[in-house]
Amino acid sequence: MIFPITGIPGKNGIEEQIQQSTLDGIYPAVIPDIIKIVDVPQSENIVVVVRVNESVHAPHAIQNSKEVYIRTGSITTPYDLVDMDRIQYMFKRREDAQGMTRQILNRIEERTVLINCGQGVPSITVIAKPIFPYRPVISISEIDTSTSYIRRVPGGVCSFPYYDDVEVKQYKEFNEYGIAYLKSELPYTNNKEIDCADFRDRIAELIQHAATLYKECGYLGTIEVSAEVKEIFDTRLMRGNLFLGPHSKCIDSEVFAAEQCTPSDLDDTKKCEKLCEYLICQLFLAYGVSTDIPFIREKVEFFCYRMFDN
Repeated sequence: MIFPITGIPGKNGIEEQIQQSTLDGIYPAVIPDIIKIVDVPQSENIVVVVRVNESVHAPHAIQNSKEVYIRTGSITTPYDLVDMDRIQYMFKRREDAQGMTRQILNRIEERTVLINCGQGVPSITVIAKPIFPYRPVISISEIDTSTSYIRRVPGGVCSFPYYDDVEVKQYKEFNEYGIAYLKSELPYTNNKEIDCADFRDRIAELIQHAATLYKECGYLGTIEVSAEVKEIFDTRLMRGNLFLGPHSKCIDSEVFAAEQCTPSDLDDTKKCEKLCEYLICQLFLAYGVSTDIPFIREKVEFFCYRMFDN
């Protein structure tokens, strides 16, 4: 550290600027923890205290560069190029995290048989999770259990409600590794039409639950939000008041869409709307709805508007 510390010019939005710089300039993105901002005496400058925790997403590369650096702990040369063995170790750690995630999601999927979505019945699965979950981020006792019909399951809690002995075909689970999961049947008409509002509502519902989960545990890493619809071959979209232009029957049985974001994005209404909009647009493409057409895109934007107002 060089003394005296002169700092940097103080301005509004410095926290967001730092986070955006790490998102744009480092791959995979690093999410810094802004500890505090300190004024420099007799100056209009500030010092920003930032903590960067050890990352399971490593190795990280500087944007447009193939070089990967590692912290050495040396005062004179605090960083050095990573050797091949270290890079292999970091990739192995990633693979272990991905394998564990698959195991957790497979066990969750096994429990979804409780909602009894029959063969050939359309369904949507929406998941929010850390990209590489490698350790618990919240204890089971801290997970919000305000949702009705909560039950304990290994590593988390789940909900699959019944109303007056009539089964509601939806399953939710929240896991100690920061995984929020929702699977729901998609009602359809005798003409095999699915209401497009069901896509939007289930995505928005899971995003709101995930926002609560990450706020409770203080998780700061990168999140992937995905939506997958199954058993939709030969179905059509029911438009309702949403005019989407001409479209055709779906010719795929499954469609998947995913987008990455940060926990702070889930606290931002506009960013949540954009996230929901992006996922819906990807699903609509399976029905031949071209969301690149301006007036259709405007309809979709309005369709997602105010879904996340508190």
